[in-house]
Amino acid sequence: MKSIGITGAAGYIGSRVCHELMGEYDIVPVDNFFKGTVHEIAGKEVIEADIRDKTTLEKKLDVDCIVHLAAIPGVEPCNDLKELSYDVNVNGTRVVADICKERSIPLVFATSFGTVGNPQYFPINEEHPRNPMHWYGQTKYHGERIVTEASRDTFPCYLLMKSNVYGVHIVNGTPVFKPTVVNRFVEAVRENEPFRLYKPGSQARNFLHVKDAATSYRLAVSHIMKAGPGAETFCIATAEAVSIEKLARKVQAIAEDYDFHPEIEMRDNPRMETLVEDFSVDISKAQKILGFSPTYTIEKAVREMLDADL
Repeated sequence: MKSIGITGAAGYIGSRVCHELMGEYDIVPVDNFFKGTVHEIAGKEVIEADIRDKTTLEKKLDVDCIVHLAAIPGVEPCNDLKELSYDVNVNGTRVVADICKERSIPLVFATSFGTVGNPQYFPINEEHPRNPMHWYGQTKYHGERIVTEASRDTFPCYLLMKSNVYGVHIVNGTPVFKPTVVNRFVEAVRENEPFRLYKPGSQARNFLHVKDAATSYRLAVSHIMKAGPGAETFCIATAEAVSIEKLARKVQAIAEDYDFHPEIEMRDNPRMETLVEDFSVDISKAQKILGFSPTYTIEKAVREMLDADL
């Protein structure tokens, strides 16, 4: 059985990726628990290790493939912790890339549409220019460049550029989630609070369920084992590219079926962000090569959360 190292395994996406890979592979989950909360996944203990500590990491990750998810994610956290986010997202990624280069280990790297910046065309595809507008996007873009350069002629590397991940999954009977916009709206429904939106409300996002995101990593692992050296980027997204206001009204309409009646409040936007009314993404490459096909819609996910009180 092939062994797969997963960094960031205690986190929101990483713990679900571990779930997806278990059984088919011998997983080696690692995390430093800075943010991650999952210490065990179906009886498998998450090993405490920091990706910036090469001596420890290379001992733990004597594996056939690495899925690198460990990062300080998000715009606000990276702005608040600039030095730490650079150290983890850039220097930590360099450590992982060096290990892969020294041992010719295939690498699946988590990147983000935050690296794109202000989109120049739609649908966005793998060739879209990178011009990140915020610190998080800049650190992930540096990570992209590091793994791309390191993999040249030495090991296969897949960069999965994911859209906004949302939804809930269960680990050891406990819901695992992040306060992403869809999840916040569902929480507001349950708490009988209004949906608070940043103006103008027309800014669009592309939404990807955490389970579909994890599936893309499983598919990437399966295919990268047969790939040659060098980097390939895949857009991982869905057809649901909607504005924040339309998203709020969609969740509002679903909530009505559960006898909830949330209101919508518009607030001044405190941050610089991509203010586009379209965020369509071309996932044809991931569909053709990886066999990726998302299964969740926003409506399905919201009803699942409300039905199960998640």
